[in-house]
Amino acid sequence: MSLSQRVMSYLNELDVSYEVISHHPSHSSLGSAIAAQIPSNKIAKAVMLEDSKGHRVMAVLPADSKLSLSALNESLNGQYHLMKEQQVYQCFDDCAHGAVPPIPQAFNLDCIIDESLGDLSDLYIEGGDHRSLVHLSQQEFCRLMGQNRSGHFSHQLYH
Repeated sequence: MSLSQRVMSYLNELDVSYEVISHHPSHSSLGSAIAAQIPSNKIAKAVMLEDSKGHRVMAVLPADSKLSLSALNESLNGQYHLMKEQQVYQCFDDCAHGAVPPIPQAFNLDCIIDESLGDLSDLYIEGGDHRSLVHLSQQEFCRLMGQNRSGHFSHQLYH
């Protein structure tokens, strides 16, 4: 599998400047960082959540961080929980399982972005497969994210 067709079409439609970085197969954003020899804090990952009414939201945070549901719920003034894997697979049907691209607008999703991602000069995102990352400048990432909400809802994991 290669980059999601939806992701490529969306990036190209917006005339986003990006570079595709290939790496050995991995099954997590941390694994992708190791395989591509990129600092894990420079990879943005997506976590899919929903509330009891079925409203879905994508949380975008650094790969080396863990989501704090309580902080996210406070930021959104809601009661969100992790979506079940099967539901996530259905939302991203042209992507490999577990390779969720953190480009919410391409999938008509609401989003909240962890503020720590704004400190990076450039970053990498999953493109829908387990063999490549999309490299973006901070300016292009901000352009992709548009007017999405931001907040501090994650904390860095130490290995």
